Amino acid sequence: MKPRDRVLKALRHEQPDRVPLFYRDVPEVDQRLRRDLSIDSRDELLGLLKIDFRWVEPRYVGPPLEDAATGRRRSIWGVEYRYLEAGHGGYWETVASPLAGVQEVTVLDDYPWPRLDWFDFSVVAEQVRRYDDFAIMTAPGVASPDVIATIQDLLGMEQTFLAMKLCPEFFSALVERILQFDLALVEQIHQAAGGRIDFFRTGSDFGTQRGLLLGIDEWKRFFRPALAAMGSVARCFGAHHYHHTCGGVRPLIPHLIDCGIEVLDPLQVTAAGMAPAGLKADFGDQVCFSGGVDEQQLLRVGSTKDVCRGVRGLLDVMAPGGGFFVGPTHNFQTDIPTANILAMYEAARQWRYP
Repeated sequence: MKPRDRVLKALRHEQPDRVPLFYRDVPEVDQRLRRDLSIDSRDELLGLLKIDFRWVEPRYVGPPLEDAATGRRRSIWGVEYRYLEAGHGGYWETVASPLAGVQEVTVLDDYPWPRLDWFDFSVVAEQVRRYDDFAIMTAPGVASPDVIATIQDLLGMEQTFLAMKLCPEFFSALVERILQFDLALVEQIHQAAGGRIDFFRTGSDFGTQRGLLLGIDEWKRFFRPALAAMGSVARCFGAHHYHHTCGGVRPLIPHLIDCGIEVLDPLQVTAAGMAPAGLKADFGDQVCFSGGVDEQQLLRVGSTKDVCRGVRGLLDVMAPGGGFFVGPTHNFQTDIPTANILAMYEAARQWRYP
């Protein structure tokens, strides 16, 4: 089967020729794998692993976001970051939250919000032509809106949750400002793709290792309308709504399904309430799950034999009847050996539906 046909058949809760393969990593792992496997490009890497998905996004052409003198970076929302080394990799840490301490709705009128003309959408058409045989998804980042993370960067983590409780009108106004841009961006991307994008991706972490990050009432009030609105725009262009949220979000899953989300990623198997068998039994005919191969222990410290056994066991539970894409539970991190990544995908390719 062609990769796209394979993915869409599994999405329909039917069994294709093999389980669809999903991929994500941090930049350091991408560089290491290319070096270890003697290949030159991202597309070569995905092709070698037989990944069924490809990702598309507009090109940023707006004001410079990187300061060569300081090494710092800004987001399109005006948040500044600095890069911190952490072991064999690193991450971008927020330097300051530009709306920290703000509670007045009127302040939002004068904030320098991002603009659509900062992006070249014409490149999307060429991208979808290049990846026509694959299941095409909007790429992580700007093309996959993350409302709660944007607010956390603008306000700071602590104030984000305080504002929900103490300043709900301000918080709602902030969500609406962000959503105005995101909705316009979503429409422009899908128009440029000519209806060829299969999966519109949103990404908002609503869970922790032990449970939900916020109450369901807060989620319904502040975030459900935004997710539903963006998903509705994407569906007008024939795209399926794929949502990323880490953590133990089991209590939220019925509400995500009701919101129109068709794929839930990742299946973080070590988080509270996220055991595969229970999720398959309770929701397996209502939503498609993606992910499931544990990074916290299995891929990080297991042997290649452990990885193969783990992948086969996961697929025995989640893949029958379709409705599952196999991939890691997070971006591959630098402490995951190359051999384990290769073993994971080899085991998944060899597994067969009963």
